[in-house]
This record gives sequence, C-alpha cells and structure tokens, in this order.
Amino acid sequence: MRLHKLSLTFCLVFLFTFEWTEASRLSVSGKKLMYNGKSVFLSGVNFAWNSYGSDFGNGKYMANSKSTFERWLKEVASKGGNSVRVWLHVEGDNTPRYDANGYVQSPDGTLFPEMKTFLNTAKANNILVVFVLWNGAYLRNRKTLDLFRDNKKLQSYIDKVLKPMVKSLAGHPALGAWEIINEPEGLIYDNTRDGNNCFNTFPLYKSGAGFNKPQQALVTMRETLLFINWQAAAIKQTDPGALVTVGTWSERSMNGLSSNSRNYYTDACLIAAGGRALGKLDFYQVHTYAYPCHASFAPNSPFKVSAARYGLDKPLVIGELSQRCSGGSSIEQLYEYAYNNGYQGAWGWQYYNDPDPKKDERDDSIDTLNKGMLKLRGRNAAGGLVNFPVN
Repeated sequence: MRLHKLSLTFCLVFLFTFEWTEASRLSVSGKKLMYNGKSVFLSGVNFAWNSYGSDFGNGKYMANSKSTFERWLKEVASKGGNSVRVWLHVEGDNTPRYDANGYVQSPDGTLFPEMKTFLNTAKANNILVVFVLWNGAYLRNRKTLDLFRDNKKLQSYIDKVLKPMVKSLAGHPALGAWEIINEPEGLIYDNTRDGNNCFNTFPLYKSGAGFNKPQQALVTMRETLLFINWQAAAIKQTDPGALVTVGTWSERSMNGLSSNSRNYYTDACLIAAGGRALGKLDFYQVHTYAYPCHASFAPNSPFKVSAARYGLDKPLVIGELSQRCSGGSSIEQLYEYAYNNGYQGAWGWQYYNDPDPKKDERDDSIDTLNKGMLKLRGRNAAGGLVNFPVN
C-alpha cells in the first residue's frame, strides 16, 4: 500500500512537471506562436554578435561578451522587447572543433555552459532566445562548407555537437527556437535547373542569391535542404518540444506569389532532400530590406503585404528589418505594421553600435531599435501578447 501511494505520488509529480515544462515554452498553434497557452508576438532585436564568431565557446563568452550581452538583455527588457536572435558557430572558426580531415570532434569544453548562462540571464529578463547555428550570408571556412557536401562530416557534427548541445539545453524556458542557418540563399547556385522544383533555383536567377562569392564557396539547393533537414531532425529527436526555423534572405525563396519566387522550405522539399521525416520547420522567417536603402520595398515584400498573402501553413516572423533600409519608413512604423498584419514577430537589425557606419548600411543604432520595441511595449491586442513572464 505504501509503495502504491509512493508510485502514484511520483506519477502525479512527473505529469505535473511535464505539463508545466511544455506549457512554459514557445510553441506553435496553426499560424500562431504561443507561450503558456497565449498567442504572443516576438518583439525584439538581433544581437547577432558582439564578437563575430567568438561569442560562445572556448571561454570566449566570459572573456568577450558576457558583460555586454547581459547589459543588452536588460536594456531590451526595459524597452519592452521579449526576444533576441543570437549567432552561435557562425562560420565555424571558433566552434565546433574539426580534425585535420574536416570531421567534427567536439564542441569544446565551455560552449554548453556558456549558452546556459546566457539563457539564464535571458530568463531573468523575460526574454526568449533564438540561437542561430550557422551563417550562410558569409561563409569562408572550407571545413564548414564541407558539412554541406559530405554527409558523413555533417553527421559527425550532429553526433558530436548538435545532439549533446540540444540535450543540455532541452526544456529551458528561455530557449525560443533553434535556427539552422542564417540566409542560406547566400551560398546557393542561383541558376541550377532541376526536374524537381524543390531543387530548381532558376527562378532565383539574377535575384541576388548566391552572394557568397567566389563560386567555389557555393552549394546546391539540394545540398542546402539536406543540411537543414538532417539538423532539424536531430533537434526534434533530441528535444521534441523544440522549435526550428531558418532565416531566409528574402520573400522570394519562401513563397510562390510570382514566377521568380518559390517556397523551398516546405516540409515536402526538406524531406525530399534529406529523407528524415522529423526534419521540418516549425515557423518561417523572412528578412527584408529595401534595395537600395533609399528605394521602396519590393511589391511582394513583407511591408507591402500581410502575412496571410503568402499563403503559408505556419507562423511567419520578420527576422531582420531596418529603418535605414526601409525607403523612408520609421522604425515605429515597421514594428507596428508587423504587429497589425499577421506576422508573429519582428527583430530589428542589429543591436550593435558599429564604429564604422559604412561597414553595413543596414545597421540601425541601438537607440533606433529601442524605439521600435517601445512602440509595442505592453500590447495585448489581436497581434498577440508582447510582454509575458518567461518561466
């Protein structure tokens, strides 16, 4: 009898704990993002980096970025922000550790605890974190490029780093999502014809895709989708409640509104490339800038249409935006538009006052981005709840 009561008590505690953990994570319901059963809008910014490629791992967090990131998290919270997007391996120069032949050996000794320390600070400030694993907009590390081209090397990363990393952080309330790669279109040959439309990039010809020059640094769409599919599947196998996304460079690669656009990141396309049924995205993410910066947005860009116009089957977040490249719109107008037009989040680029303003003309100042978040602070209308406890 005593054992029976003990077992029953254990089961009740386990079930309660499981329900609490699952409820207190970012999740998806239809085309909405949810937290604790409430529809939420991810209002925040891109930290991206403080020290490019060297913010986490090999003791870099404590040495380079901890004090800065903690200060930024507190400031974002004070301005009403609830989420940040942060880059992790980037090009792979600091982590992971490769051997001489390009196989991944280990993360390093400090990567996981440094990430957890960052998440703990984010939680204390009621902020959700999206960790971006790789950068496709600029990638020169040949060993990292080989992860796209050699499946055995990619699997070595999954086994030695990705799965242990996801397991170590599984269920953390501040872990909003994993982003497999930032702007993979930068790496893609933009004029490859293929009988399978999932891998046919001719619709992107002369669109600006494939900007990671030289040519030997480019990969096929098939290779890229397998790269995403395998890592997404590994994350889901390790932590079924985790969310996965990809930061697309433009609406042209995640919708079919015109003959020169296509959604390459559907469940069907990802599985066709990699064959792993769990390797799908939970929400879409699009980046948008007027080009050139003083011009108007393209006709089918997010700030010209509602999220519903794209006809997607999952939530859509505007993962990068900038007042400086908005054709004259204010940062307040951009955040307001995203909130009122069905998007599930908006993250301004980027929370870093670069001393060289010519380095990236898209960079907004911290003061500018704060104004965007302030515009939505305290909202709880149809666009979703903006401020909520992360617990």
